[in-house]
Amino acid sequence: MPTLAIQRWKQAIETEQFLATFEKKLLFTQQMAIVNSNNTEIIFQEQEQKINFLILGFEEEVSENSLTIPDSLQGTGPNKIIFKKDTGNNGNLSKYSFLWSAKRQLIEFQFQLGSGRYVKKIKKT
Repeated sequence: MPTLAIQRWKQAIETEQFLATFEKKLLFTQQMAIVNSNNTEIIFQEQEQKINFLILGFEEEVSENSLTIPDSLQGTGPNKIIFKKDTGNNGNLSKYSFLWSAKRQLIEFQFQLGSGRYVKKIKKT
């Protein structure tokens, strides 16, 4: 029985770590569009449950980071978000959602029109 509890605890830690990392990479990708004066992108591969963060740096150098969504979450969202250079705005109300069935939670990252900022919401399911 203790092994099962440890396994659930480990899975919860992994899930929390993924969500924190996703949020940091999301913000970083948006900020790099402003700092580097180049568009940046988030590419979501729903079937693979994988998210790629693409940043075009100085001298056209592309930096790609990817995150795999843990099995404890089910991710949904747009296939691609482009953050505009200089402003970091994406121009629409895109939303990434992660369903965490074990905790009966839906974690949403909803972009705001105009400001380019996002709001994080946690809802009970």
